[in-house]
This record gives sequence, structure tokens and C-alpha cells, in this order.
Amino acid sequence: MKLRAVLALCGLLSSTALIACGPPPATNTAKKVGKDVKVDDNAPSALTDIKFQESERGGDPKVVGCADGQREGFADLKQFPTIAGCLGVWDGSLTLRKGPTRKPCGDDLDVCTAPADVCAEGWHVCARDGDYHDLSDRVDDKQCSEGAGPGKFVAAISHVKKKKECAPAPGPTTRYPCLKDGYGAEPVCCGQNCRPGECRDAVWPGQTRISVGKAQGCGSVTSERNGGVLCCQDTEKPAPPAIVAPIDAVPTGSEAPTDAAAPAEDAAPAEDAAPAKGEDNKGE
Repeated sequence: MKLRAVLALCGLLSSTALIACGPPPATNTAKKVGKDVKVDDNAPSALTDIKFQESERGGDPKVVGCADGQREGFADLKQFPTIAGCLGVWDGSLTLRKGPTRKPCGDDLDVCTAPADVCAEGWHVCARDGDYHDLSDRVDDKQCSEGAGPGKFVAAISHVKKKKECAPAPGPTTRYPCLKDGYGAEPVCCGQNCRPGECRDAVWPGQTRISVGKAQGCGSVTSERNGGVLCCQDTEKPAPPAIVAPIDAVPTGSEAPTDAAAPAEDAAPAEDAAPAKGEDNKGE
């Protein structure tokens, strides 16, 4: 009983800041970083201080391209109707080619399960199948750099075909991988904070830009440093050919029916018919 009374008294007095009971509270001390620890020079730059140029809030996601209804890149919908820069947040490192879970996300919505979930229905992460035309057919190199606005927005392709090897300018059927890390693995990028690497021919010959930082390739990106995603509108599939009902063929030639009945095979020709009565002696 006395112990309970003492504890109650301590609680009362502590709440009124008259005395302190028990051991002194622990103080938070900063953890010292060892001298041998260095910032990873290969990490891409962070997006924390970027002031994005955004489109209006509350847009139709299927038109805007971002699941939360607002763009952070390529904000001019009229000038760039089929490509959008969308910002998202996810846990850990994910590949840009991870398939969508159909759970909408974005900086104005929930945390993403996959980077592709920042793209609205009817849109996809640009170049997800390795085809650079998904970018080059929508914007040129200048629009990619300046039209996207501040920040970085990445596509689902690395900028080389093989690590440590700069590939020549792509051909019509060239496809790029989505490498995890290392030289050349960085994803192709649009935005004013993207930079040219040593290999610059992947999409726009001599002008292709990337999210510089070998620690995060296309196959392993964090939202802190590569949370801006390029979303491209799905192309419309051609309509299937109309089904035409078959039309019965019209008989021709000998197959055509006639209104008059065909003469009997044993019928006598007209000139062999017997003369009418009274006409057989007219010629005499």
C-alpha cells in the first residue's frame, strides 16, 4: 500500500513539475560516423529539394496519365498528351519493370507496391518492353530535357545493351535490358536534373540523358532518388475486322432459271406442224 501511495505521489508531483521521481530520463545522443565511412559517390541525386512543375490537381487519371490525377513532369497536357512524369513512393529498391498491381498510388495517394502503379489505367512505364521507340516517338531530346521540367523521371530501360560497353546508335529492332547496377545500368531519364553519361546514343543519338549513379540501375531503384517515373499512354489496338455475312452466289449461264418451260425432247419443230384446215390447197 505504501509503495502504491509513493508511486501515486510521484506521478502527481511529476505532472506538476515539482519534483522528479525515479532515474533521470535518457538523453538522445547523436551517433558518430566513423572516419572511414563515406557517402556513396555512385548513388543518384535525391529528389527531396526539387520543386516540380505540376499540372492541376484532381484531373482525370486516364487523361493525366498519373494514378493520383496530377503530373509532376510534362505538366502541359496539351503539348504532351501521351507522356507524363509521375511521382511515387515505395519501400526499398524495386525494378522499373515490376508489373502493376492495379492499386493506384502516388505522392498524393498510398505507398506504391510497384513503380508501375503510379501510372493510371491505360498507361504504362515507358519502354517497359525494352523498345526505345516508346520514348523517341513521343518526344525529342530537347523536349525530354526541358519539356519535362525540374526533377528526374525514369523509363524502364538501361542506356546500354551490355555493362561497360557503349552500344552504337539503335536500329529499328533494338531492345535494351533493365540492368540492376553497374556501368551503363542507369535508366534513361527525362527532366532538367538528368545528365548525360558516357554512353549517349540509347534513345536520341548523342543526346540521351540518364539518372547518373551506378548504384541504382533500372532494375533496382529507390523512390528517394528515382521516384519520378515516366508513364506512356497505351497505344490503341486496331479494331478487329467486321464479320460480314456470306452472300449466296447468283447462278449464271446454264444454271440460271428460265420463266418458259423447256420444250419436250420429242416435240416436233414448228415448221413440221400440220397446216391448218383449208390452207393446204392455197398454193395450187
